[in-house]
Amino acid sequence: MSKLGLVAVVLCAVGCGDNHEGKMVDAAPMPDALNKVARGQYIMNVLGACTFCHTPLLANGQRDLDNLFAGVDCFIDIDSPTFTDNGNGQGCLSTRNLTNDATGLANATDTQIKDAFRNGMRTDGKRIVPVMPFWVFHNLTDEDADSIVAYLRTVPGRNHQVKANEPPFSLYNDGTITSIPPFFNNDIVPLQDTEIPMPRGGTDNQSAMRGRYLATKAGLCIDCHSATTSFLELDKTKIFGGGRVFTKEQLGLVDPAFPPAIAARNITSDPKGTGGWTRQQIKDAIAKGKDRDGNQVCAATHGGLISGYAALEPGDLDDIVEYVYNLPAVDNDSDAANCGPPPVATGPETGTQCGNFTDDDGDTVPDDGCYFACGNCAGPPVP
Repeated sequence: MSKLGLVAVVLCAVGCGDNHEGKMVDAAPMPDALNKVARGQYIMNVLGACTFCHTPLLANGQRDLDNLFAGVDCFIDIDSPTFTDNGNGQGCLSTRNLTNDATGLANATDTQIKDAFRNGMRTDGKRIVPVMPFWVFHNLTDEDADSIVAYLRTVPGRNHQVKANEPPFSLYNDGTITSIPPFFNNDIVPLQDTEIPMPRGGTDNQSAMRGRYLATKAGLCIDCHSATTSFLELDKTKIFGGGRVFTKEQLGLVDPAFPPAIAARNITSDPKGTGGWTRQQIKDAIAKGKDRDGNQVCAATHGGLISGYAALEPGDLDDIVEYVYNLPAVDNDSDAANCGPPPVATGPETGTQCGNFTDDDGDTVPDDGCYFACGNCAGPPVP
């Protein structure tokens, strides 16, 4: 998997299929529930976890709210073993300043902004590296897309010209190359509705269908908790099956007690996932970052210093829980596939080849055979 991940967790419940008012498709909450600016703020700061990539961190792991959405210089350096800028002019990917400044979005039109987060087109006409999950947000309702723009117009301007992307990302932006081997290629396209899992029980379960929208179109649960075939390309046969690997720094974990890498867990109804979990246990994992044993999960989006999901509207949290609880089972042991002792190898790639996220042995699979100390690790007890 990826060095560049965005993070997010979600879960839900069965059998609420006794509503006989007819089937419904998933959709955003009623348009009058929140005004546009408030709705956009909620999507960006809570559901979509946009602060995760576009707001810098302080030394203590918290978000620098004085620079909300001001962008991050060299958010990740794929050419560096520590993923931080090594200054060699290669591998840095920066995140866009989204504030109302000339260095941000002040001069961008509403259409340009929506084309960026829905269609992967930068405001300068270049392609966006699909670390930015436009292929998820493409499925936002028009009302929610308009709400995001309305909110962004209210974000205070911060004068910050972010560091330019470096090769290979800059070459991808320009269209000079159509892939960034061995990570992803040019065929990352928006998820189709038919590719997004339906809850067990189908559309009659209206709560789960609302949760489906929140978890897979307005939120990033589907991005972080789905297995991949390469860097960012979803394995369409294992959606929500877990296995994406993130560095602890990406997750906002600064305590040295945490392992260096963490694999997102399978959250489907399979026994290797959250099968057997109660609705309350799932809810506690999302909003409190509390695993079934009462310990902290290794994701800052769940109960950490920069957790957004604690601010989920109660009804939205219930709907997300309902959807995830009803996800069809995916047979994927994400811990066994990705976790174990600190970087060692039991397969083709060995030693220092582990943890560099590159295809050292030429079989198109980065770090195959490498195991990391990671997973749903037992942090401190959560009240």
